[in-house]
Amino acid sequence: MKNLFKTATITTVMALSINVAHADEKIGFADPNYLLQNHPLMVELNAKVDSFMQETKEKFQPEENELTKEEESLIAERDKIDADASKLREEQTSVEKSLKKKVDALEKDAPRLRSKDIQARQKVINDESKAFQDKVEALQKREAEFSKKAEAFQIKVSDLQTKLAEEQEKANAMISREDQQKAVDDINNTIKSIADSKGYTLVLLPSAALYAKNESVDITEEILAEIKKHTPAKAQGK
Repeated sequence: MKNLFKTATITTVMALSINVAHADEKIGFADPNYLLQNHPLMVELNAKVDSFMQETKEKFQPEENELTKEEESLIAERDKIDADASKLREEQTSVEKSLKKKVDALEKDAPRLRSKDIQARQKVINDESKAFQDKVEALQKREAEFSKKAEAFQIKVSDLQTKLAEEQEKANAMISREDQQKAVDDINNTIKSIADSKGYTLVLLPSAALYAKNESVDITEEILAEIKKHTPAKAQGK
């Protein structure tokens, strides 16, 4: 039951028009996904989610550990039953041959035997057959008991998965669409502000650049620094 928790990921689509650049245009580049992930508001919210998920993991760890031990025990028991069943199938072949041999011999000798001798030999046959049948029934009983244990185990696992899913929903709700949109709007506004102040006529995604002679045209970090300046201290985790 590994990977029971997954960090909530935030995705956004930022439409940045890519037009044919003219010689007099000044082009800059910015990574909106990087800016979103590192926006103080999102950093703060993701930290809260991480903390909540860690607490949840610690809360349910004992139950998960117990289920892991129970699963290992059930696997060992299942393997033992399978091994015993295999041995019993081999024994069945031997017993069937033995019984057939005794029955054939009794049928052949019966005309010359007294009634009590026939009954005695018949008892030997019946006892051997019953002894094997008792083994079969004992194995069937073990299999039935194992099935009940396995079913109870699956119910426990399902219950834990339900509880974990509920906690995951709580974690997902900790970052609302409104929070994400607020960060996206802030990023877009800051991009526009810096682009205007620096004279950029186009701001494109870094992936749109096949070659950039001047690394300064990537204004991602400059945008992030400006965002941090005007973001309230609380949102920066101070």
